[in-house]
Amino acid sequence: MKKKLLICLAMLVCILGLTACGQEMTENSFITKDEAKTAAEMTAEQLSTIQQMLNMYGVGMAEYVEMSGGNVEDAAMDIAAMDSYMSISDEFGNFVSVLSDETEVTITEDKADVKVKIQGDKVYKDNKQRTATVEVVLTEKGYESISVSVDYDMSELMTKAALNTLLGMGTVFAVLILISVLISSFNLIPKIQEKFRKKPAEAQSVPAPAKAEPAAAAVEETDDTELIAVIAAAIAASEGAVSADGYVVRSIIRR
Repeated sequence: MKKKLLICLAMLVCILGLTACGQEMTENSFITKDEAKTAAEMTAEQLSTIQQMLNMYGVGMAEYVEMSGGNVEDAAMDIAAMDSYMSISDEFGNFVSVLSDETEVTITEDKADVKVKIQGDKVYKDNKQRTATVEVVLTEKGYESISVSVDYDMSELMTKAALNTLLGMGTVFAVLILISVLISSFNLIPKIQEKFRKKPAEAQSVPAPAKAEPAAAAVEETDDTELIAVIAAAIAASEGAVSADGYVVRSIIRR
């Protein structure tokens, strides 16, 4: 319990030290280059100290602010700064020192932009130790922003640029190929629709089977008419009549 309390107190001191530089500068002048450089370098060192204590306690900056009874909204800049610093830990490693000779300070009328180079213990190609840049922006009211980014050499930047270019071009070509395939498939859609339309039409156009009985009756009726005419003519001839108009055949019995 005492150990946790000491850790909390130490972290609180560091946070207060980080935000103390955010108080207003002197009324007569905004800030000098040396003051801006000192404030930014102290901030870079404090970021490392706070990270170590957060790792020991096993919480993030936002969680710690809530646990200590602080307001997350008021500590938004500190939280963003720590999140930015902790996000580079895999590539940067642990903090070693501030490269004070490489600190860059740019001061305007109402703002001071300080870039502090820090060195980590992470080793990459040619046994070089990784470095990072802590950019601190100061105004008359205090800190405006704190951000941390890993420094990459030219070969790494070119490799990343090439990969990004390949990824972008590959995505574009993949989309273009997909669009061309879709456009070429439009020719198949009318054919498929036509096939579906033909099937119902063929089913409706099948002729119904013809009934044989009416046709047979018509044939029989035609044959009876001729037979009646022949019979009437034969009777008229046997009677010596000139015409068969006076004779009417009422029925014909087939045997």
